[in-house]
Amino acid sequence: MKKLILSVIAVLGLNGAVLAQDFDLNALKVSDLKASQDSLQAVPVPVQPELAGIEKSPNLPSPLLDMSIKLPFKSLSSRLSELPGIKMQAIEPSAPILFKQGDHIAFSNVSVNYNGLEVEPTILIKPAFEGQNKLSIKVMKVEADVAFGPKAFNVGQQLDKDSLMEMVMTNLTTSMLTSMDEAFTKNKVNLRAKDVLAFSYDRRSWTLHASVNPGFIAPLMPGLISNVSLTNFTFDASGFALSVKTGSANAAQLAGYNLTVSDGLLDNFIGQFTKGTDFEFHPQGHEGGLKFRADGRVELAGKIYARDVFGKPNVYFKATILPEYIGPNTLKVRVERVDVDKAYGIGLPGFINNWIQGKVVSSVVNTLTTNPQLAKVMTATKLDDKTVKIVLKNSAFMPSFAKGAVINNLKVTNGLLYLGFDL
Repeated sequence: MKKLILSVIAVLGLNGAVLAQDFDLNALKVSDLKASQDSLQAVPVPVQPELAGIEKSPNLPSPLLDMSIKLPFKSLSSRLSELPGIKMQAIEPSAPILFKQGDHIAFSNVSVNYNGLEVEPTILIKPAFEGQNKLSIKVMKVEADVAFGPKAFNVGQQLDKDSLMEMVMTNLTTSMLTSMDEAFTKNKVNLRAKDVLAFSYDRRSWTLHASVNPGFIAPLMPGLISNVSLTNFTFDASGFALSVKTGSANAAQLAGYNLTVSDGLLDNFIGQFTKGTDFEFHPQGHEGGLKFRADGRVELAGKIYARDVFGKPNVYFKATILPEYIGPNTLKVRVERVDVDKAYGIGLPGFINNWIQGKVVSSVVNTLTTNPQLAKVMTATKLDDKTVKIVLKNSAFMPSFAKGAVINNLKVTNGLLYLGFDL
């Protein structure tokens, strides 16, 4: 039952902090990058002629994760001035450091220590998506003034702009990697930034190239996905936008949501998580697996070996769950019903079905509200016999990446779960 309940939590996208207990993120090694990709396999689902009438889950069997992340200039401006090792400070703290200017991005409103001189550079850059997992930032124009003495003095006549740009880019990229390393260390993830992101700077063309190692994601979300690919990089007046994806299936993006997950991806994940337990996720000859329905509900079906019930029967069931977003980081989860197909190898009369349904639902509700491991990432309040209100801590969602993620939207539709969040 514990595995079933944790599987329900995984369905709602809260797997990171809860399942870290089982996958031991603290023991992660860089060598796991390749091993985790090689060892990930789909859960085998037997296909036999006699199963033709069985409705198997999920609706979209192909694993899919599609995520877009917005990096606002306002937030980036604040973070740039705080990066370790950069001898740079904002001239006017309330004004932005990065902002859109025509077809370019302007980097200005800063004072940089360049070889003992306080220099105020204005740099125009043009980001570009070069292809899967590759992007570049090209410097189009540089203007720089000395921050002291006559303002008319143009340091471009005195200073080597190639050297100035190389210093700025080297300082920025080194500090970014240092900041990432500190974040990994804080979250007890044994990775190094250089294993995730690589930079190279072309001094002659003033172009910074960056490439992402897609395998870094697998050890952070063990068994969920093997890799992600950077599929787009753009910008608008408000900031940069990154898109990452795994799987070959296509899903329409919805306004207000920036993460799309297929039921096939989570079905594969839960199947691995429940191997060797009393919960058989895809029992032969019976409905099983995870399904996201078009009406916003989630179905979870399979077989439980009921050790604590007289006779220890195998119980074939299908649970119908309604998750609803009701506020920032706040969900309402209602276990609407648990239909029991068979127990003790026979069909059950209605009153026994209702009794077992009540036992299962009450167990789910009680576990959600009292389990000490779940309490580390959320506060759960029982609203009625079938409904729980869950308030997530900011560290509950993708804890290896961000401590301040706030879920602000959730939608379940045919085969897909959409999630909106801010970092």
